[in-house]
Parts: sequence; C-alpha cells; structure tokens
Amino acid sequence: MNKIVITDTAKFEEVITNIENILPQIKDSFQSTRRNSEGMSGVDTWKGQSQETLYEKYQTLEQNFAPIEETIEMYIRFLKKTLEYYKALEDSMNA
Repeated sequence: MNKIVITDTAKFEEVITNIENILPQIKDSFQSTRRNSEGMSGVDTWKGQSQETLYEKYQTLEQNFAPIEETIEMYIRFLKKTLEYYKALEDSMNA
C-alpha cells in the first residue's frame, strides 16, 4: 500500500496549490475540445465515414471529461484533509 509521507508541509501545500492551479487549465482544455468537436459533427465542411468514426471516438472520450475533473477535485480535497490531519497530529505531538 502506498503511503503519503509529509516531510515538508510547505512543499506539500505547494503541490496542492499547483494541482489547484492546473485544474482550470484542464477544464478549459476540455471545453475548447468540446467547441472544436462541433466541426466533426457532420457539418457541411466535413462529412463521410472518417468524420463519423472520429466523432464517435470523440463522443466516447468526452464521457471521461467530467469524471476526470471530479477525480482531480476529490484528490485536492483528499490532500488538503491529509495535510490538515498531519498538522493536527504534529501539533498534538509537540504539545
């Protein structure tokens, strides 16, 4: 089983902040991809078997976007709670 070992709380907080800062970029990327997919949905610009195949593949992949976002948000909450508990334990051990 993997363990989280915190040796530097400031660095741990920095990791959490970095993940929090990346999440909006991921969401923006997914949103941009959704907008770009409109060109694959059988418009006059592109029709045919390859268009249909690509669009079907995209629709399958798009179903993963929301779960990915939710998982990252859950992981951030998990890391914050872990840090909170670690600091509380550290404080009680120092008292």
